[in-house]
Amino acid sequence: MRPQSRGSAPLLVLLVLCNPLTSFVSIQSSTTTSTTSSSNHGQIVLLTDKRGWAKTQGTAGASVYQRPLSPVPKGEMRMAIASMNTEETTYDHISLAGKFSYATKHNYGIKMDFAVPKGFKAGAVWHKLNMIEYLVRTGDYDWIWWIDYDLEDVTDPQNIHMILTADCFPLNAGSMLLRGTPLMLDFLSEVWTCGDVEEGERPSEQDCIRDILEQKLLWKSRAIWIAQTKINAFPDEISCWDNNKKGWAPGDFVAHFPGAWAHLKDKDPYGVMMRKYNEWVE
Repeated sequence: MRPQSRGSAPLLVLLVLCNPLTSFVSIQSSTTTSTTSSSNHGQIVLLTDKRGWAKTQGTAGASVYQRPLSPVPKGEMRMAIASMNTEETTYDHISLAGKFSYATKHNYGIKMDFAVPKGFKAGAVWHKLNMIEYLVRTGDYDWIWWIDYDLEDVTDPQNIHMILTADCFPLNAGSMLLRGTPLMLDFLSEVWTCGDVEEGERPSEQDCIRDILEQKLLWKSRAIWIAQTKINAFPDEISCWDNNKKGWAPGDFVAHFPGAWAHLKDKDPYGVMMRKYNEWVE
């Protein structure tokens, strides 16, 4: 029998793999409206990888992009979800049905990529920057939510461009809310540049985002960190928590399973977690 949720918020199940991959389940019943694009998205060119070290030009090898299904009333927030999954898993239906159901119910745009562009040089985790840039350049969205598999309505001052969370480290980039403005394209360019190393081990995109925010006041002043449980809660099985030392509890909005392979002695640790917490989805 499915356990009864004791909280008022719906559950969104979030997964991050070591490989570039994500998995996400959401449930919430509500309807909002957003915009239908009139721009020619087929002509969008990705430019934030200015030196071209990752060979980012071109579309994804396989991608689904669902635009909002009806116009947004003037003044209401326009949202898009972006995520990717490059390998087959045992929980694909749970993940994809949850993400697309959530986007459809709330009339958000959603972009889901299943392969990186042909010839892409960087590790697949870097492709998230391509996806974010694409959605920013459409001009259709006020906020883009990147989910490794992880939202909550937020209202913040205009100078805030990034809403982030820590875990037991300063940043977990598995769930981020990013403002869809030209300034965000400048930030993406700096992240690409950070990853452009000719010798030694390339840092992850998460390390680059963290270091840029720590070192440059321009970007640090445009980011805020919120409690991990708001948009990036880890369950008890994965106790890498922020300073609040709180794991996922019934009523929390998302559950995220980064590094499940290191915490569960099972051949399919992510599938085990996805199926367990899917019981809480409403």
